[in-house]
Amino acid sequence: MLKISENEVLEAFNRILPYLMVLFDDEASFAITDEDKYLLIENCSNLHIRGKVGDIIPNGGAIHKAISSGRTVIMDVPKEVYGVPFKSYAIPIKNDNNKVIGSIVVGKSLEKRNKVLSTSEAVAASLEQISASIQSLTEGVQKVVNSNSEILSEVKVAKESTKGTDEILRFVENVSHQTNLLGINAAIEAARAGDLGKGFGVVAQEIRKLSASSSESIKKINGVLTKIEGSVGKISTKVSDTSTIFESQAAAFEEISASIQELSANASVLDQLARKL
Repeated sequence: MLKISENEVLEAFNRILPYLMVLFDDEASFAITDEDKYLLIENCSNLHIRGKVGDIIPNGGAIHKAISSGRTVIMDVPKEVYGVPFKSYAIPIKNDNNKVIGSIVVGKSLEKRNKVLSTSEAVAASLEQISASIQSLTEGVQKVVNSNSEILSEVKVAKESTKGTDEILRFVENVSHQTNLLGINAAIEAARAGDLGKGFGVVAQEIRKLSASSSESIKKINGVLTKIEGSVGKISTKVSDTSTIFESQAAAFEEISASIQELSANASVLDQLARKL
């Protein structure tokens, strides 16, 4: 290994530099300078420090600022400058008298970090869209559940109403029965009256016809109402089953939403970690 400086500190960095290259896994380039020029440059495969050994340190750059101020200068250099995004560290090196005698320069590639950032941002955006969709679905399902609940209430009212008609039909049927008895009695009285009761007999016959007609109508109405009641019962069962399914789906959506929120939190942590790389 070539000696680059009589200064022990700078020479020590020269000796450990090959190990630093290994530690950074070919993701960083290094340079050592004295107060004026480059003493050593070691580039990784995808990031090259501009300049060569012996070149004068340019004014106004990070290295010049670090040496002039005696403070470490850290900069994020965009891809447009060198073709690769990287973080630049210019660290002033001082001797025992606290005098700046040179600097260590590190250029750390940010390609992997930026890829992680881009991926985490894309994941976060996708999760946000999915979360919004799940929220919309959950609200829609909840509306259906509420609507079904209202339908069930109306179905119960309809079912009770059909039960109420049973009493009316029984009353009408009783009236029909009484009318029939009245017709029979009228026919008997007409027969007793002989010729004088012929007109009354016609009335009695019509009363009995009316009774028979009413009785037949009641049977038909009762049949229709029975079918309606059966249909209402089936509707009630179907709506109840559907409500149960939708309630289960709503609960599942809430669990999915909670999982997505957890993933979003993890994506946020990933984003923060990537920015520290």
